[in-house]
Amino acid sequence: MKPHAIAAAILPLALGAPTAFAGIQLGEHVTLSGFGTLGAVVTDNDEAQFRTESRQPRGADDSVDFGVDSKLGVQANVKFNETFSAVGQILTSRRMSDRPVVEWLYGQAQLPAGFSVKLGRMVLPTFMISDSRAVGYASHWLRAPQEVYGSYPPSYFDGGQLQYRNAFGPVNATLQLSIGRTETDIHVGGVKAPLEMSKLRSLNLLLESGNWLVRLGHTVAPDAELKGLGIPPTDDQFSGLGLQYDNGTALVMAEYAVRRQGGGKPFESDGWYLSGGWRFGAWMPYATVSRFTPKGVMYGTRQKDSTDAVGVRWDAMKNVAIKAQVQRVDSAAAFVKATPGFLAKRPEVNVYGIAVDFVF
Repeated sequence: MKPHAIAAAILPLALGAPTAFAGIQLGEHVTLSGFGTLGAVVTDNDEAQFRTESRQPRGADDSVDFGVDSKLGVQANVKFNETFSAVGQILTSRRMSDRPVVEWLYGQAQLPAGFSVKLGRMVLPTFMISDSRAVGYASHWLRAPQEVYGSYPPSYFDGGQLQYRNAFGPVNATLQLSIGRTETDIHVGGVKAPLEMSKLRSLNLLLESGNWLVRLGHTVAPDAELKGLGIPPTDDQFSGLGLQYDNGTALVMAEYAVRRQGGGKPFESDGWYLSGGWRFGAWMPYATVSRFTPKGVMYGTRQKDSTDAVGVRWDAMKNVAIKAQVQRVDSAAAFVKATPGFLAKRPEVNVYGIAVDFVF
């Protein structure tokens, strides 16, 4: 099954609609479902620990680590009637220091003419696969390229969202306007730094037609503040463009992300990736190339980060996929707890991973 088709089957859970992964029906109005990943990672270097994003306080080195990719999520959908519904999702992973957190908790009203409104905590739609990013089973790769997906840490926000969905001939369009606030902890140079954005605004557009998917998005936070590093609040703006082609056999997807900031411009950057794969029955070999160009003053003289990865996905049984991935990483952001001089040497590190993704 196409990764995009899988995601399309999973995402109705967040909308209170029927889905191919029906979950467990609890009474007339409640559906319980879940997803998870059990992963193992090891590198060929013992001078630093590999992580998937800046929110992880520790990672993997030349000893096998089971926490970098592993996660477990449980979601409840409550459908009161054809108009009103609610969604709650609890997610645990190393990103939260192994603590379960409420990732989603919102109410939704389906309005006439293709409009709907949500209030509460919900996904922040900054990337092409933001909705299904935590669901490893919904993606062809073992992990999303952090040169793009690691460049903007928040994954959810508290506030409201107005959504409009409609078909214009062969094109299905979804437009989302989100307003609210978000906060998360990131780990920079061994320091835990709270990131707060209290005036968040986001506009996200998805266009689907046949085998094609296009995503455009822009997120602004005029008062973004990263505490603990002596950096004053800044006007943070993040834009992304995504494109995917998937005909059931061939898959090609790419994203380009730009982050710009006012004031001292501490963490400005550009990032992109290109990924593609080919399905042979239950097997899908794939390759991903990703790059990150630091532009902000807080990066200092840091050079361009790069990751080249190859892997294979095997749909072993219904709702279970096994993936193996090898990647060559030359990236300062990908490592934490580095020994003195490691980042200055910028060694290329080989990262080996295997994961079992499942949904229920």
